[in-house]
This record gives sequence, C-alpha cells and structure tokens, in this order.
Amino acid sequence: MYKQFTILIAGSVVVILLVLFGLSHVKFQLFLTPQERNVLLFTHEKIKINERRVQVVQNLKSPISVATDKAGYPGVQLAEVAPIEGREGQRLTFILIRGKKKIAIIDNLVVKEGDMISQGKVARIEKDGVLIKSKEGEQWLRIN
Repeated sequence: MYKQFTILIAGSVVVILLVLFGLSHVKFQLFLTPQERNVLLFTHEKIKINERRVQVVQNLKSPISVATDKAGYPGVQLAEVAPIEGREGQRLTFILIRGKKKIAIIDNLVVKEGDMISQGKVARIEKDGVLIKSKEGEQWLRIN
C-alpha cells in the first residue's frame, strides 16, 4: 500500500513538472480586436496649464442704481399704517386645497381640519380662510 502511494505522489509530481516545462516553451499569440489595439496604442498628450493671476479692477461701478434718499417713503412703519387684524399670534399665511386634502399654515404651523392649535380647533379650511372654534366662539382667519 505504501509503495502504491509513493508511486502515485511521484508520478503526479513528474506530470506537473513536465506540464510546466512544456508550457514555458510554448509561445501564445495575443489576439486583440481593432478597438483593443487602439486602446493599447493610445498615448496621452501633454497639456500645458497656464496659471491665472488675480487682477484687481478699480473704479468699477455697479450696473444697478439704488435710490439712497428716502424721498417718497412714508415716515411711519407699515405695521402702524396697516395693522394686522385679529388677535396677536394668529396669522394665516398659506392655504392649499387639492381634492379632499386641505392644509393651511397658521403661525408657522402646518395644520389640517381637526387639528388643535393654541387658539382652538381647526374646524374648516376653505379657499378664502380658516375657521377656528374655541371656548370663546368661532373666528375666521383670513390670509394677510
């Protein structure tokens, strides 16, 4: 049994050595497609990069003229001329109605019908305002 195992191992080693020796003497021809040959022959071009320098431009005038005098402007603030109606902190800024979905923005909060806010419950949202119901009663908020 030991003799057969030794012959098997020795024979395998001899076959491997013969195959390696034979392959080292065989020259394989490289087959390339025309596109692969073009890639193989490609050489890059040297590019010269010119460094730009910062140029300072003086006495350049703006193409936009802005009036600096206050002539024609009111002397009081707009909030004093046209105060926002309603209680402080109730400001409706946006209404969106798309199909059955209705949302509004009140005091920078996105709300829908049925939501509770500090002023009460959002009862209805319509294209021209939002109805708020609270203990004090009902109040319509309009977009400002």
